Amino acid sequence: MKFFIGLILFSVLSATSHGVTALDTAIEVGSIKVEYYDTSNTGVIHVYQCDSCTQSIYKFSTPPKVIRSGKVIDFKVFMNDYWNAKFPTLLLDNESLSILQVVY
Repeated sequence: MKFFIGLILFSVLSATSHGVTALDTAIEVGSIKVEYYDTSNTGVIHVYQCDSCTQSIYKFSTPPKVIRSGKVIDFKVFMNDYWNAKFPTLLLDNESLSILQVVY
């Protein structure tokens, strides 16, 4: 009897764990070029050397959070330093594919 209860409980738990979906997608790219428009606080990031990318340009509607060497940096600092990023990772919203975060 305990065996059947354990089997049913295991089946229920394993079925619910497979239904979990990720909220964001992370892509690692070889290099990037960033364009930012002060007037609208929007911009785009051109991605290069990326096999898993579905687009060559990803947009952002607000400046994304930027993490360099494990520390959050100001977006203006990032704009002067992005070409130094070696294999940056972009965190994208699953639905809109807009950029939420840049890590390098």
